[in-house]
Order: sequence, then structure tokens, then C-alpha cells
Amino acid sequence: MPRSVRAVQRSNRRASHVARHRSVSRLVWFLLLGAGWTTGAGAQGKEAGPRLGPEAYEGWRQYSAHCARCHGQDVLGNPVAADLLKTTAAGGPVAEKTAFVAVVKTGRPKRGMPGFAKVIDDAKTNAIFAYVKGRADGKIPAGRPERAGGK
Repeated sequence: MPRSVRAVQRSNRRASHVARHRSVSRLVWFLLLGAGWTTGAGAQGKEAGPRLGPEAYEGWRQYSAHCARCHGQDVLGNPVAADLLKTTAAGGPVAEKTAFVAVVKTGRPKRGMPGFAKVIDDAKTNAIFAYVKGRADGKIPAGRPERAGGK
């Protein structure tokens, strides 16, 4: 067999080995990552998240989209902004819906909070209040909720 043919065959074997190694590596990563993804509530038979009515569920959705980056996921607080679990709890400065809505709409510019009047309508603001108040009063636990009556 000519030398050039043997060199090509050797090169092809190496390329095949490298491709097989890459495939195995990808499979291992896929399985490792997949195992992490399937350990959620449904995969292990654990309890699902809290079941919320339509308004509180929509409040969670809107809070996650507009508020969580400053006030913390699950309303757990954040050093960047006010701890809403404390401020909306009984006796807090925005424990009443009207005060909460006013702050959301006009903001607190001196403290770095913009107003959301042009971004969030009244129904969404009320829904956010329902969710945050439920968290502050201990009626809604932390975690990704489920909408009552299914998804």
C-alpha cells in the first residue's frame, strides 16, 4: 500500500476518534445538564409551586417582569431597593393598596425608583399588589406559582 494512502487512512482514523470523543463529551454534558433540569417538582413527584388565583398569578408575572430585578425574586428583598415584604406588611408605609399604587405609578425618583404609570396599567398594578401583599402577609410562599385551575 502506498505511503500516501496509509497517511490518509491514519488521518481518517484520528478524525473519527476525535469526532467520537466530541460526541461522547456532548452526550455526557447533555445527560448532566438534563439531570439538573429534570429534578424539578414534576420530575421527582415533589409538590408543585403555590396555586394562585388569576389576579395574584398575573401579579407574580408582572412583578417578575417589572419589579424583581430591583426588589428581588419572590419579593425576598434586595439591597438595591426597598424590601417590599416589610413595606407592604401590616403597618408598613405602603401596606394599603392606594399607597402602593401611588408609589408604583409615580415612583420615588429621589431614591432611584422610576414611575411606571406609562408602562403598567391599573389592572396590572392591582395584580402586583395582590401578589406582593400575599407574600408580605405570608399567604403566598416563595417559588414559582401555578395558576389555580391549571396552566
